[in-house]
Amino acid sequence: MIDCPHCGAANREGSKFCGDCGQPLGASGELACPMCDTPNRPGSTVCRECGARLVPVSVPLTEESPEPLEVGEEGLSLESAEEEETAPEPGEPSEVEQPSDIPEALPGEPMPPWVKKLEGISPEELPAEEGEEARLAPGELPDWLEVPPEFEGMFTEAAPTAEEEIPRGEIPSWLEVLRPTEEGVGEPAEPGGPVEATGLLKGIKGALAVEPILAIPRRAGPVSPFLPSETAIERAGLFETILREPVRPSAEITRPRGRGMLLASTIRWIIYLIVAMAVAVPMLLGSNWTAGYLRASAPTVAFYETIENLAPESVVLISHDYNPGVAAEMAPQVEVVLDHLMGRQARLINVSLTPEGPRLSQRILDRVAEAHGYVLGEDYVNLGYVVGVEAGPRSVVEGFVSGGGTDFAEGIEDIALIVEFAGAPTYLRLWLEQVQGPYQVPMVAGVSATVDPFARPYYRNQATSQLLGMMTGLVGAAEYERHSGYPGVALASMDSQSVVHVSVVLLVLIGNVAYFSGRSKRG
Repeated sequence: MIDCPHCGAANREGSKFCGDCGQPLGASGELACPMCDTPNRPGSTVCRECGARLVPVSVPLTEESPEPLEVGEEGLSLESAEEEETAPEPGEPSEVEQPSDIPEALPGEPMPPWVKKLEGISPEELPAEEGEEARLAPGELPDWLEVPPEFEGMFTEAAPTAEEEIPRGEIPSWLEVLRPTEEGVGEPAEPGGPVEATGLLKGIKGALAVEPILAIPRRAGPVSPFLPSETAIERAGLFETILREPVRPSAEITRPRGRGMLLASTIRWIIYLIVAMAVAVPMLLGSNWTAGYLRASAPTVAFYETIENLAPESVVLISHDYNPGVAAEMAPQVEVVLDHLMGRQARLINVSLTPEGPRLSQRILDRVAEAHGYVLGEDYVNLGYVVGVEAGPRSVVEGFVSGGGTDFAEGIEDIALIVEFAGAPTYLRLWLEQVQGPYQVPMVAGVSATVDPFARPYYRNQATSQLLGMMTGLVGAAEYERHSGYPGVALASMDSQSVVHVSVVLLVLIGNVAYFSGRSKRG
């Protein structure tokens, strides 16, 4: 038989689980811990899991393992290691009296293990339940249950007795406000409303109705009568008449062109023809009547004088930074400046910060160079598009500084003048900040009309004059041609522009006169 270490029930040999409590059964002779029920090997005095004692307190801890208890036919017997001691004679009083609360074994029924453990222990040896006798001596408890000496004084302090008065604590002000008053305490008011007779809330008084929300759909209430106005009735009748009217063919709806529409169309074509003639005739005839009253401005004159003062064979760096959108007003500037520079026998280095710039400038370079006998590669070069707009001007100048320039210039000190043709403010700012400012190279600029407000502060600045000269748009190119005495495309374009402006003003006046005269006749 195998005794269960948990409940003490007897089980058959070879059983792995207790038939009474279902707990696993250890091997024969194993000792179960009274604290955590962990099976321990025979002879262990302390549990290997929690450290609790495996034998009663009165039994001394020895290295020898306690012998298992066996139940004989005549009752309980304790087999110990000291079998040589003789049992007391019959009739003599036994030195060890059995406790009166140990139950006797029934015939044929094994005793529980805890009864076997108490066999042969006198009541004096049992630990006292209360008082100082119940306390274990130091060393008998596991290490994790022992109280350190420095904390012993905490347990010896006397606890407050019932006779001592505990001081009453102060109630916070916010909690005092919540104290119920005599007027506020009373029986809760009875809910009003009818008592529910049906449904889930049957017998409850004053409950909200749930049937319209859960089961019964909402019903539409009565609608107030609406009387339409007379205007609404009239419009409804008109709409009904339109719907009933039969569809007419498109031939019937189309009306023949009247005399008024033909006259209006003819007037529009006449206006287009007048504007076209105002643009083309001055350019075809080559008239220069604008040169008679056009006067060059101070920035344009300064631009001209800067180039006029260049020594022959001077190296000039020209940057063509514009696109086809502003080429109409930038191309006349480029042509008149190139004509002036080649007339001064300057050697030209052309670059561009825009992808379209080299192609637009090459056409003008070829035409002006042919007129002055300039040879590409000997008198002028076109380096093309400089990759990297933000660092483009600096990369061009660093090539000269490091000695990697062209045959025209070995270094930046050989550049006598920088000419910038800017179609946008960004390009002008890059040349001013990256080249003109750090290296103090003389610089002039030809800009479009939109760039002029941005470029004005750099011309004749009292702190530092970064631009020695400036010309703006088509008007600036015409002023440059007028001042140099060699009229060209810019002056011819100014004649066309002036004629177009005069024509538009005259057409506006004629139109107003015709409108007011017709209005007076109708009146």
